[in-house]
Amino acid sequence: MQNFTQKYTIIQLFEDISEGTQFSSDNWPLHSTLVDTFAIGWNVPTMIRNLEKLLTNMSAATSIVEGDTFFGLNQTTQVALLRKSDSLLKLHNDVVTILQKGDLKLNDPQFAGTGFVPHSTVQKHARLHEGDQVIFDALTIIDMFPDESPYQRKVLKTIKIGRY
Repeated sequence: MQNFTQKYTIIQLFEDISEGTQFSSDNWPLHSTLVDTFAIGWNVPTMIRNLEKLLTNMSAATSIVEGDTFFGLNQTTQVALLRKSDSLLKLHNDVVTILQKGDLKLNDPQFAGTGFVPHSTVQKHARLHEGDQVIFDALTIIDMFPDESPYQRKVLKTIKIGRY
């Protein structure tokens, strides 16, 4: 039997999704992950407060879709790769740094920092295309284990980035 624990992820939504919305783990809205699945020592209000302090004083990040590739164990997950722009790398690194103050434990630390590969998974209902410009102007915290369900996801909070 699998043992599930409370985890979160931080994304930029490319669709309007309200706080409190739940969706199944196999039916994500169109998004790009800024910080992949993690556990943290902070409670949710403390995590939100620290992210709000950080993001209030930042500028939005921009990127452009460079093309498609496949990820995953068997290379079956189609993704649109995003350019590692300076502003996107800064946003990623600054958010990871603030979360580390709360005892951040990444599921896959190899995909953070220099291993960060910005992308947007191609969804059943939507996708980004080569040449699309994207803006990271509001980050959303996703509960990866709402109501102790490993098969649901929940939008906890969307935090606008201060200067955009």
